[in-house]
This record gives sequence, structure tokens and C-alpha cells, in this order.
Amino acid sequence: MAAVALATLALGCSESKGDREAFCATATQLGESSLLDPDATQEQLDRLATVYEQLDETAPSAVRDDVDLLDDTVQKLRTGDISFVADEEKAREVSDALDSLMDYVREECP
Repeated sequence: MAAVALATLALGCSESKGDREAFCATATQLGESSLLDPDATQEQLDRLATVYEQLDETAPSAVRDDVDLLDDTVQKLRTGDISFVADEEKAREVSDALDSLMDYVREECP
């Protein structure tokens, strides 16, 4: 029972803290690519998916929810699921998450 409590505590701590340095280093790999680019190729989406997975693993708490949403979105796009485009609220959430991520990178990443 104590081991479970320690494991839960350790997971909770690791989830509450991101690795800003690793996050910022990975964010530079986004380049000019955008998951909202209607002309994105499968290869570009695959590369973005890898980057967003890495960002999701290291995201600081300030942008964790946004990065999680973006990671989920790019994973769906890779399979051809563009349902978020038809849902105005979801499309706005994705756009806002991208803005939030880019603002964080501009302000917090050297």
C-alpha cells in the first residue's frame, strides 16, 4: 500500500512540473509548420505529431492543457479526423491553444 502511495505521489509530482528547458528546446522544432495548415502533408503531420508528443511530455503547467489539446488534435489529423473543424467551439479551443503555446514560447523560451 505504501508503494502505491509513493508511486502516486511521484507521478503527481512529475505531472505537476514540466521541464521548461526541454520544452523550449523541443518547441524550436515546430518551425513554421502549423497543424492548422490545410495543405500539410502526411509527412509534415507525422513530424508535428512527434514534436507535440515530446512537448506534451515536458510541458510546464502554464501550457500543459493547451499542449495536451494540440497533441490530441494532431494525432487525430494524422488519421484524417478533421471533425474539430466543423465544431466552432472546438476549432476556437484549438486556435486559442495554439496562440497560448506560441505566446508562452515567445515569452519564456530564450
